[in-house]
Amino acid sequence: MKVRRLTEVGQSRYREWLVQRTSGELPPQKLLDGIETTELAFDAEIDAAKNFSSRFEFGRYMVDLLDKEDAKALLNPKNDGLWDWLTVVYFAQFGRKVSKPWHYIVTRRGHSGSLAYRHLARTAFEMYWRHGSASLVMLHVDMSTWGDLSEQLTSRQNVAYHRGYIQTANALYLADGRLKRGAASRVRSAKKRKLGETIGRGGVARLALAVRRLCRTYDTHALETPGMLELLPREFKNFIDKGPKTSVNPASVAPD
Repeated sequence: MKVRRLTEVGQSRYREWLVQRTSGELPPQKLLDGIETTELAFDAEIDAAKNFSSRFEFGRYMVDLLDKEDAKALLNPKNDGLWDWLTVVYFAQFGRKVSKPWHYIVTRRGHSGSLAYRHLARTAFEMYWRHGSASLVMLHVDMSTWGDLSEQLTSRQNVAYHRGYIQTANALYLADGRLKRGAASRVRSAKKRKLGETIGRGGVARLALAVRRLCRTYDTHALETPGMLELLPREFKNFIDKGPKTSVNPASVAPD
């Protein structure tokens, strides 16, 4: 079928349906192709029956499908209805687990700012477009999963858009396409932390701090992954040594 987008009416009805839906229920047909609720977005054919093993596979599929379009324009508010429509099309995959409305409706005004980065379809496209194969670290999960690692990697633009950071995270925290144990753990507050405790050390949150410190001395955007790994503090050594690293193909990383 042709790629469509939800209209303002369609987005409103979709939001209402999400609140009222029962477990296992799929969106009504009118949200797929209704005259009042949808409109033609692009002259591209989408395979509505396609199954994806992960959000990474979905992101790659959408980047390839819309490769003739301006990616930055696709991420503008005027195309929010496109990403919402895509979650309708693949709701059987995106909606298997109980989740929040902002995972299915692009939400630009949340209680603490924009929550657009939490949209399952939009973020999968954006992260694959920006980082290519290195986006696997945040998109290796199944279609309906958001997860703490995705939250840590995409909630701040200075992290989500930093190629060196994402490529290094991909090399540090994935082994054979799977997340290494402890990668998403956080260091507990001093009051809750036991003497000598190492939980969270070398994890994603600590990597963000380490890269910010390195930025004071190095151009971390220009550093290749091996160089970044060599500069990281000792606390990351266990992750560096813990099994094979997922390779990053620089040619697959999209330009800004």
